[in-house]
Amino acid sequence: MAEDVWERVRDQAAATGKKPEDFLSEAVAQALARERSVHRARLDRSLDGLLRAFTPEEVTAAAARRIRPSI
Repeated sequence: MAEDVWERVRDQAAATGKKPEDFLSEAVAQALARERSVHRARLDRSLDGLLRAFTPEEVTAAAARRIRPSI
């Protein structure tokens, strides 16, 4: 990590009363949680669109064809 970035991490950690390593670990965990949330929302919107255009049976059959292992 670049020294200027590490310096900002140390400063922000000090402002919150945490060790830099703990602050960084929590920041990464929060970022991953946000990414999962955004990904899940995008998937939900896509599924909503599919279910407006196709029946649930058509959607699940298409999904099954895509995830079925090739033989």
